[in-house]
Amino acid sequence: MKRLEVLYGGGKYTIPNRELADVQKEITDAMASGSPHWLEANSGEGILEPAFLLITTGIPVAVVDVMATVSSD
Repeated sequence: MKRLEVLYGGGKYTIPNRELADVQKEITDAMASGSPHWLEANSGEGILEPAFLLITTGIPVAVVDVMATVSSD
């Protein structure tokens, strides 16, 4: 299972079942368009709630492929 973690506005969010490159492209395309874009993610633990993160100039965002660091032992 794929899972990405998004650090945004001091909070942590997750995006399941997407590739890192796909989310990077979505963010890059949004920034290149010059128009605000809402990135869909999940908020919370246990019971997840939909969260929509505004991707626009001046708002830092980081995407981490947390599954890339999980050991397969």
